[in-house]
Amino acid sequence: MTLTLSETGVTNLIHFAAGQGHPNYPCLSRTHSPSSCVPCGDFSPWLRERVGSDDADRVGEYLWHVRQANPGVGETPEQLHSQYRALGGALLGAPLDAYLADGTPEAYLDLKVALILLAVHETFSGFIMTGEAADFLSSVMAPHALTLRFADAMVERRNAFVSEMGRDMSFWSSWPPLAAESLVSPVPPDTAPLAELLAALSTLPLGTRAHAVDALRHLSANARVPRTLASLSRYETRKRGLDVADSTQRILATGVVVPATDLEAWLGGWTRRDLLGFLRHAGVGARNSWSKERLAEVGLTDHAEVLRVRMAESGAVELAPAHAEGARQLRQYLEAVRETWRVWLGFGTGVSPN
Repeated sequence: MTLTLSETGVTNLIHFAAGQGHPNYPCLSRTHSPSSCVPCGDFSPWLRERVGSDDADRVGEYLWHVRQANPGVGETPEQLHSQYRALGGALLGAPLDAYLADGTPEAYLDLKVALILLAVHETFSGFIMTGEAADFLSSVMAPHALTLRFADAMVERRNAFVSEMGRDMSFWSSWPPLAAESLVSPVPPDTAPLAELLAALSTLPLGTRAHAVDALRHLSANARVPRTLASLSRYETRKRGLDVADSTQRILATGVVVPATDLEAWLGGWTRRDLLGFLRHAGVGARNSWSKERLAEVGLTDHAEVLRVRMAESGAVELAPAHAEGARQLRQYLEAVRETWRVWLGFGTGVSPN
C-alpha cells in the first residue's frame, strides 16, 4: 500500500509524515541512510501553513527532525534545538524583497518555504554556488515573476568572495568575475505556451513541482525517448523531500506529460541483452549474432501488443504535445536565470550563514 503525506491542517509534524519515514527517524527516508538527512516526502504543504502563520518554533522543529540523525558535534541536544529554532526565525524574517521586488504574497511564501527546504543541507554563503541548489530554486520559483534590484551590490560581494577564495584554492581561481548585467530578473517570458505550462506547475507542492520541471527539462531536450517519471527525478530534487510515487500521480494529473505511445522510441532505451532475453522468452529463436536494431525490429513486428502492455505497465511517459513549446521555453528560461538564483542564494537572502 502506498502511503502519502497528509495534506493540510496537521500541526503535528510526525503525524504529517503519515508513517512513511525511517523506523528510528520518522521524518527521514527509509531508502537513504539517515545520516544523509533526506526527508521521507514533500513537507512543503506543512511548511507553507507554518510559514503563513509565522510559526518559527514549528519551522525549527522541522529542521531539527530532519537533521537529528546527523546534527554535527560539539553541542547538546538542547543547544541544537535552540539553534534550529533561531534558524527558523531567521528564515521567516528574511528580507526577501531587498533584492527581489514586486513579488506576489504567494511568490514570497513559496520562496520562504523553498529556503527552509534548502536550509536542511545548505548554508547561505558563497559556497552554495558550487552546488545545484540554484537549480532546485529556479524550478520551484518558475511560476513567479520577481524584479531583481541592486544586482551590482550582490555581484560586488560575489566577486570579492571568489577573489578571496581564489588566493588559496585553485578551484575558485578559475571562476571569472561577473558583471552586474549578467544577472537577469527572474521573470518568465510572457508567452501563451509558457503561461499555460506554468499555471499547471503552480498547482503542485514545491517538491513535486521541482520533480515535474526535472521531467520537462529532460523530455523537452530528448522528446523521442520516453522515460518513467521516477527515473527523471534528480537527486538534487529528492534530497529536498519527495515521495516519487505520489509526485508521479500528481504530475500526470496536470497533463504536462502523458503515458508514452511511441513504442519504437521506448524500445530504443532497451539494451541488446534486454531485447534478446525478451524474444527468447517469447519463443523467438533469436541469435546472439543479431544486432540490437534487428532484435527490436522482430519484437515490433511479432510482439507489438505484448510490448505495448509492458510499456504501459512501466509507467513511461512522454511530453504532452500541447506543452511541447512551453517546455522548450521553460528550459531556456531556467538556464537564463540560473546565475541570478545562484548569486542571490549566496549573497542576497539576508539569512546569516552562521
